[in-house]
Amino acid sequence: MHIIKSKHDLVASLLSLRRKDEKVTIGFIPTMGALHSGHASLIDESVSENTITVCSIFVNPTQFGDKSDLDKYPKPIEKDIEILIKHKCDILFLPEFEDVYSANCIQQKFELGELEFTIEGASRPGHFQGVCNVVNRLFEIIKPDWAYFGQKDYQQTAIIKSLIKLTRSDVILKIVPTKREPNGLAMSSRNIRLSETGRKNAAFIYKALRDIRSDIETRSLTELVERAKQFISSQKGADLDYLRVVDAETLHEVTSLKQSADVVVLVAVTYEGVRLIDNIFLT
Repeated sequence: MHIIKSKHDLVASLLSLRRKDEKVTIGFIPTMGALHSGHASLIDESVSENTITVCSIFVNPTQFGDKSDLDKYPKPIEKDIEILIKHKCDILFLPEFEDVYSANCIQQKFELGELEFTIEGASRPGHFQGVCNVVNRLFEIIKPDWAYFGQKDYQQTAIIKSLIKLTRSDVILKIVPTKREPNGLAMSSRNIRLSETGRKNAAFIYKALRDIRSDIETRSLTELVERAKQFISSQKGADLDYLRVVDAETLHEVTSLKQSADVVVLVAVTYEGVRLIDNIFLT
C-alpha cells in the first residue's frame, strides 16, 4: 500500500494510472480514521469491484460543532494502517489540513434543504455543511468512480446523494450495510471511548430498534415508538436525543407503514458521554 500525504502527489499518481489504462476504476472510502470492521467492509467492497482502492484518513474540523468532541476523536494511525494493508487497500491518502482546504479554498454553502436541519442536523448545526465541504473537496482531488459509505450514518448517505446531484458529479454512491459488534451495537469509531462495560450494555440501542420491528404486525407504530423511547430512557446513563420513524428517501416522519414504501427508524443516544447513532429498516 502507498501512503500519500500530498494532494499534488495523489493527483499525479492517479492521473498516471488512468493514462496507462483507460479502463481503470477507482473506489474511494473517506474516513476520519479509528478504523474498525465496518470500514473494512467498505474497503473489501471497493477492492472487489475496482482496480484501485483509495482510503482517506482526515479528521475534518469543519463538521464538529463541539471542539471538545473534535479533541477527543481517536487517532490510532498505526493500527489504521495495519487494517488497510490487511484488507488490500492500494492507497492511503493522509493529508494535512492545508492539502484539503488550501489557502484559496472557500467554504461552500450547499442548498441541502430541510435534510440539513432535521433529525441529526437539528442536533448538530453546521455538521452536514462540513461533511459536504470535505467530501466535495476529496471528490475533486480523487475523482473516484465509486464512493463507499456505511448505512449506520443513514442521514449522511442521504446528504451525500444530494451533494452528488447538486455538484452533478459522476461518482456512484454505494451504501454498505451496518457492521455490528456481537451484541448488536453498531460499529463506530466512537465506540473506543466507551468503557468495557458500557460497550456491552450499549446493546440496548439495537434491542430497542429490533423490538419495534419484531412487534410491528401486532402494535401501532406510535405505541412501539413510545415504548422504545421509554426503554432507552430507562437505561442508566443514557440520554436519548431522538428516535424517529421516517420515509427512507425524504426522511419525513411517518406514523404508519402505509405512508411510505420504505420506512426506517433513526436513533441517537448519548451514553457514557459518547454520541451513538443507529437505524433499522421496518420494510
